[in-house]
Amino acid sequence: MTTVDRHRVVLAVGGAVAVNLVVLGLALVTVGAGGFDPFAVLPVAITTAVGALGGVVVHAVFRRAFGDTADRRFVLAAIFVTLLSLGLLEPASAFDGATTARLGVLGLMHIAAASVVVGTLVDWRQDR
Repeated sequence: MTTVDRHRVVLAVGGAVAVNLVVLGLALVTVGAGGFDPFAVLPVAITTAVGALGGVVVHAVFRRAFGDTADRRFVLAAIFVTLLSLGLLEPASAFDGATTARLGVLGLMHIAAASVVVGTLVDWRQDR
């Protein structure tokens, strides 16, 4: 792993956690927690970091397996996984305090974290 790769990993994971904590903070101010368990700082930070690390691992595997087409395949896989994660929000509607707004915030956090991870790990230069 090169120094650039290490920096990208730190930026991907740290950036995703930071963005989701900002989204959570804004959500707590606007829609409140209302006893909704997923709206707690530690669970958001941990699950975001684990998910981001999963993205880092998948990206590394794709780079080894697919070479020059790895980034394109990673973006497609990330879109698929993010859409799947949005579909899996339905069970969270059974949690105490779940509202449409709070579930929407969870969905936004999934999209925000995925965007940061993909945006950080993918080489967007056109001159490769």
